[in-house]
Order: sequence, then C-alpha cells, then structure tokens
Amino acid sequence: MEINWLLLMPYLVIIVTFIVVLMCDMIDGLSKRGLAWLTILGSLVAFIVSVNMLTDGGLVPTTEFSGMLRIDQYSVFFNLIFFVSLILVSLISISYLGSQDPRQGQYYLLMLLSTFGMMLMAGANDLVMVFLGLELMSLPLYVLAGYFRTNSYSSEAGMKYLLLGAFSSCFFLYGIALIYGGTGTTELTKIASSQLTNNMLVVVGMFLLIVGFGFKVGLVPFHQWVPDVYDGAPTSVTAFISAGPKAAGFSAFFRVFIESFGSLEDEWILAITILAALTMTFGNLAAIAQRNIKRMLAYSSIAHAGYVLVALAAASQDGTSSAMLYLLVYCVMNVGAFGAIILTKTDDGDTFEIADYAGLGFQKPVLAIFMSVMMFSLAGFPPTAGFIGKFYVFRSAVESGRIWLVVIAAINTAISAYYYLRVVVTMYMKERRVELKVLPYSGYLVIALILATAGVLLIGILPSQIVIPVQEAIKNSVIVSVMK
Repeated sequence: MEINWLLLMPYLVIIVTFIVVLMCDMIDGLSKRGLAWLTILGSLVAFIVSVNMLTDGGLVPTTEFSGMLRIDQYSVFFNLIFFVSLILVSLISISYLGSQDPRQGQYYLLMLLSTFGMMLMAGANDLVMVFLGLELMSLPLYVLAGYFRTNSYSSEAGMKYLLLGAFSSCFFLYGIALIYGGTGTTELTKIASSQLTNNMLVVVGMFLLIVGFGFKVGLVPFHQWVPDVYDGAPTSVTAFISAGPKAAGFSAFFRVFIESFGSLEDEWILAITILAALTMTFGNLAAIAQRNIKRMLAYSSIAHAGYVLVALAAASQDGTSSAMLYLLVYCVMNVGAFGAIILTKTDDGDTFEIADYAGLGFQKPVLAIFMSVMMFSLAGFPPTAGFIGKFYVFRSAVESGRIWLVVIAAINTAISAYYYLRVVVTMYMKERRVELKVLPYSGYLVIALILATAGVLLIGILPSQIVIPVQEAIKNSVIVSVMK
C-alpha cells in the first residue's frame, strides 16, 4: 500500500529537525543557543502543518505502515499539544541552561526524540506501536531527569525514573502479551471485534495495561516516582515531563480503552472511576502538606490526572473532547508555572520553598502576576482556561450519569484552591524572611511566560475559539465511531 507522505508531514518535520540539530551540534564554534532556535523553528513548522491539517477540512482518517499508525483529527490535535509544550519548554530552556553548557545539543535532541515518541503514541493503531512510542518517549526522559550529573538530586531523579519506568513497562508488555494470547491480534480495531466477554486473558491483560498507563500519567497508587522526579530533575525538564508526556499517555489510554475494550466497558469504567476518585483526593491532600513548590506541583499534577480520568469514566464523545481540551490547558499553565519558578533564586541557589516567595508581589510585580495567573488557572477560577477545562470535564461526567464522581471532583477542586492560593497569599501578604534574588528577565523566558499567560486568559475569556475546534476534531475522528 502506497504511503501518503503528506499526512506524515508533522512526523517528517520533527525527524528532519532532529537530524539538523544533530549535525549542527557537531560543528565546533556554533552557538549552542542556535540549537534551541532550530528546535523551536522545527516545532513551529510542525505546528503550522498540523493546524492546516485540522482546519482545511480535507483530512480523512487513514492508517499507514500496515495499519500500525493512524492519522486522524484526534492524533493531529494531540500533536499540537506536544508541539506547544516543546516550543514553550525550549524557550524556557534557553534562559535556564544559559550559553555555557556544552551539552545543550544533547538536551534538545532528547526532547525532540521524546516528542516523536509522543506522536507515535497519539497515532498508534496497534498495541505494539503504543509500546514503541511509550519507550521512545520515556527513554530520553530518564536521561533528561538526570541531566545535571554533578547534582545528586538530579542523578537520583533520573535513576528512580528509570527503574520504576522499566518496572511499569514490564506490566504493560505482559498485558499486551496476554491480550494477544486471548485475541490473536494487537491491532486495536481487531481486538474490539474479537470475543472479549468472559475471556480472562484479555481481562487480566486489560488491567495490566491500566497499571502501565497509570504509571506514565501518575495515577494513584502508581505515582511514587512523581514527587521525587519533579523535585530532583532540572526545572525546565520538570516542565517538559509534566506536560507533553502526560498528554501522550492519556491520548493512548483513551484510544486503546474506548476503541478496543468497548464490550468490557462495565469492568474498566468501574476501575477507572475508583482510580479517579483516589487520584484526585490523594493528590490534593498530599499537596496541602508540601512546603516545596515543585513537590506541591508534583502532587497537583497527580490530582489533575484524576480530573482527566473523570472524562475517561464518562466514556463518551463529550468526555473525550473535554479531556483533550483539559490536557491542552493543563500543559500550557503547568509549563508557565515552572517557567516562573525558574526566575527565582536565593543565596543558596535555586529556591523552591513557598515561604521564600514572600514579598515577591512587591519586589517583582510582573513575575508575581505571571505566577498568580497560573495558580488561579490551576485552581480552576474563572475567567481562566483552567475553569473552562474543568467545566467541560465535569459536564461530560454529569451527562454520563457519573454525578457522585463529579461531586468528589468538585470537593477536590475546592481543596486544591487552598494550596494554590497559599502561593498567591505568600507573594502579596507575607513579609520576606530571606533575600530573594530574581534573575534578570530573559527575553526568551518572558516570551514563554507571555504566551502561556495569554493562552490561559484567552481560552478562559473566549472558550468557543478552542472548544469548537476540539469538538469538531473528535467528531470527525475514527475514535467517535465506537462511542455511545
């Protein structure tokens, strides 16, 4: 079957960008900062191509490479999320790494390789492709988490991420093996057409997949790696790990379970509902006790994974589209929050203690505004994108009859407001106890913060500009054909 290379353009652009950055990194005397701009340029081109694919109305869902990879509106939209995350994190990284680090080429190459893995996950039409994308995404992340080799916290983060990631991959691979044993195939649509009811191999394999996905997106009780990795990894890497990879994990999670296991819906929806309630509640309660802002955002990310599971529990077209919107919003506001954190230092170096932010609202009002907008959006206050994301997720669950789950989610949202507002209160209503050194505003980092803040506010004020395209994307996608 002839390959349609036009549909594969976003993938090809990222591959070409990877090769160009690799070649340029070998040239002595070339500015390492230029490698970041090559990464941003390639990501921007891929973003524009993907937007054109979504908006021109001519994209017909199709499969490539013998049915292993599916190109449809669903996968293209998730690619947009990955490109947005990569662009914002690359802008942040220019300031964070400076111009002296001789290994910057490796840094951007690893991010590009991980992004390509995310794209494979979003477009996977076969469990083998899901696993391939999962590992291609994860392996560079293990290296990035330990990027600062002389820093014991970074090295520890990389090692923990690697060991637990490899352990979870074993569960995922064993789940694939059991499903293949029970159905004779790993292709998603063929699994759905097999006899799944009372097939114990498939049921056990399905729950092993939940364990594998649960680790990658940070669900309770598979979340143990999240706080230590988020805290120990370089802050720009933490921003990257918290955004695109989480969206990629959920993109495959939704496609696999909605398309392949529709006849087992009663079994997995119950499990997902319980996991959603546990994840939201534990994440928010644990975040309250944190005094370190990176660890607070780590537990916060666990809670946000629970909110996305609420949409999966809805198992509907609206649930999937609301999750897509929520993941886009989450990526933007989380990267923005970590970008603001990068600008602050004390005499001892980087500061992540919330108490050290006392008085920041008066010392650096612009930085405090950026941080406040992100905190308000993460908490879900109007008129921010966080409110819009939660509103559509909760509405989809109510329409699917999961009212008690929405009640739990609403209570958790109220709980989360406490620790998000604590950061804002500290910045504006507490006196400084240590001298906080705010780094000189870097134009690149400021651009990233402005873009993130503008995105959060524009989506909150003009939600229809993004909600309608998301709904159209899922409506025209193959995944909708198996939804109720």
